[in-house]
Amino acid sequence: MNSKDDRLTAMVSAYADAFADLAAATTGRTRRGTQGSVLAISGAPTAALNLIVSPSPEPSAEEIAALAAAESPWEVPWSIQVRGVPGPRIAEAAARHGLTHFEREPLMVRRPDEGLPEEQTVDGLRVRVVPVNELDRYARTVAAGFEAPYEMFEVLAEPSLGETDGLAFYLAELDGVPVGTGMTAISGDLTGIFNITTLPSYRRRGYGRVITLEMVRAGFAAGAGTAYLYASEMGEPVYQSVGFRTQEYLTVISAPS
Repeated sequence: MNSKDDRLTAMVSAYADAFADLAAATTGRTRRGTQGSVLAISGAPTAALNLIVSPSPEPSAEEIAALAAAESPWEVPWSIQVRGVPGPRIAEAAARHGLTHFEREPLMVRRPDEGLPEEQTVDGLRVRVVPVNELDRYARTVAAGFEAPYEMFEVLAEPSLGETDGLAFYLAELDGVPVGTGMTAISGDLTGIFNITTLPSYRRRGYGRVITLEMVRAGFAAGAGTAYLYASEMGEPVYQSVGFRTQEYLTVISAPS
């Protein structure tokens, strides 16, 4: 494995750790296989927040199948996530549990040599870290940003998340009114960026860009100048415009909607 592969593996491992932290704070249901696969069940009614993910470029189908079987029957929607194109044995293991929908998500990375972004100012938008007592407000804004029921993201209101090392939750506000969100998971010199949303009526004003760059700035301040995120393919150009570059793809296997 070359140094680039090592670095990407570290990022996917940090990504998996963030979900393990979420599961530990909400249900306590998380564990690791001997070959590195992570099972994390938050209990949320969405496949994105209950998962088995392998950080390895050569994931073990046997380990993933064993973790999946140990939870069967699954009580919540869930997904299997692997780097690149899953092999037939992983696809078969997923299909045994009704997971037959494949979606590709680009892993995008912003390197420290892109430099510390300048502080952004757009329309008086304010981006701030929310305290524990505002996590419910944060979760409701995330749901509104994704145009999804609150119940899908209610787990983000769990107070113990606000006390989890490395996690920070951000609200973007105009005159005190929430219009967007973000979240960082800092691990070593890596800043994972999650939950970048803008409420529908506030889109196309550059707010998502401001929120993203504020997350990058927070990472620099914490000594974690390498930022990574998983984007939708539609979102790739937005993140490219602020210095992120696609390095590889994650395949998310879930049940058809």
